[in-house]
Amino acid sequence: MIGNGLCELDRFLNVLIGEIARSCGVILPQRQDNSANRLGSLRAAMALDDGDQARLRAFGRTRECLFHCGGTVRRGDVRGGAMLTTGWLGPTGLRRVAVGSELVVSAGDIAEACSYYEALATRLLAEAALYLAARMDGIHARSGRERRGRPEFGEGQWFAA
Repeated sequence: MIGNGLCELDRFLNVLIGEIARSCGVILPQRQDNSANRLGSLRAAMALDDGDQARLRAFGRTRECLFHCGGTVRRGDVRGGAMLTTGWLGPTGLRRVAVGSELVVSAGDIAEACSYYEALATRLLAEAALYLAARMDGIHARSGRERRGRPEFGEGQWFAA
C-alpha cells in the first residue's frame, strides 16, 4: 500500500512536469515515464540546475522495493551493490538499507515523502513562472528592437516582411 502511494505521488509529479513543459513551450521526449529523467529534461531545457535527481531516483528504487518485493531489499542501488538508498533523509543524507534487510517505513517517513513532493511541486511552479517571465521579457525587448525602422501597424505595408 505504501509503495502504491509513492507511485501515485510520482505519477502526479510526472503529469505536473508534463503540464509545466507544455505551458512553457518545452518539448519533452515522448513517453518518458521516469519522473527523475523527465524533470532532468525539463530543467535542462529551461537551463536550470537539477538537484533533485538523486532523491527522486532513490524514491523510485524505494517505491519499487515496496511495491514489487514487499519491502524486502533484494538489490542495491547498482547491480551487485550491497546497499539501497531510500528517498528518506537520515542524519548524514539519504538513508541506506542493506540488501536482505526489511525496508521499514514509519508514519513520519510517509509525511516526509509527501512534504518533499509538495515542496518540489511548489519549486517547479515557481521555476516555470520565472522562466515564462524571462521569455516574455526577451520577447518584449526583441519586438521593440524589431519595430525600430519599420512602419508601425497601420502605417503602410505592415504586412510585408
